[in-house]
Amino acid sequence: MIYTIFFESCRLLKDMESIPLDGYLLKPVQRICQYQLQLKELLKYTSTQHPDHNNVEEAESIMSSVAATVNERKRRTENINKLAQWQCSIEDWRGEDILVKSTVMIHSGSLYKISAGNKQLRRFFLFDRQLVYCRKLLGSGKLQYKGRINLDQCQTVDIPDNSEPGVVNAWKMENKAKNKWIVLFCKRASDKTAWLNALREERKQVEQDKVNNFVIPDSQKQAAYVHISRANSSRSKKMNSFSQKYKSTSDLRNSVLIEQPPREGKTKTSTNSNKLKGFSNKMFLKKQKKVSN
Repeated sequence: MIYTIFFESCRLLKDMESIPLDGYLLKPVQRICQYQLQLKELLKYTSTQHPDHNNVEEAESIMSSVAATVNERKRRTENINKLAQWQCSIEDWRGEDILVKSTVMIHSGSLYKISAGNKQLRRFFLFDRQLVYCRKLLGSGKLQYKGRINLDQCQTVDIPDNSEPGVVNAWKMENKAKNKWIVLFCKRASDKTAWLNALREERKQVEQDKVNNFVIPDSQKQAAYVHISRANSSRSKKMNSFSQKYKSTSDLRNSVLIEQPPREGKTKTSTNSNKLKGFSNKMFLKKQKKVSN
């Protein structure tokens, strides 16, 4: 309360616009991008012969890197809610949470996995530091957790086409420390290229995070799971309320249909039809008398 009164007094003394505190705290972050633009303009009008040209060029390069890092941190931090939601959608999840090691999904797709001589179609999801694979459940279409590969302990080894009978578009995920590996392959060569590029990008991402010392606090990760849990609970309550409402409405409608007396229109129609039947019978008897005469 004391700080609120102090800042409000300062604002009134300087005749400043009414901006909340978080708006002022955001200003230094916004200036990072402004500094980059100012240095870029300054470099444009600084002659290459000027003694400060190299210093300005270096400063512009550093600020561009800082701005890119800030934007990437913001994007990755906002992305953790999506990863928590993705994990909650997977059936029979086992082991540590996805956010313990990973902060971004880089690539995904269907691959064939060869392990212990068995070929299995699985859905793979590439994150920084790990590769998770799932099985699609029949009927529901949901994904069931089957396993993961720790990419910090594995290396990707390309397998030339037909080096093994019938194996094309394949590569090997090899763990030399445990002397284990699995072979992955896909239907098209373009898919293999995309996966290999994504796996190289994953390693670059991990190394860049080490250089930038990028770490998301555990409290923020936990908050993401709490947020998803509450959202799912709220959605479940709404669905239960809707189904209960629909059920009661259906029961009411059925009871009305059962207890509803016959409409007047139907009674009149039946009465009119009886009259027509009586009239037609009389006409038939008159014709029979004429014929007999």
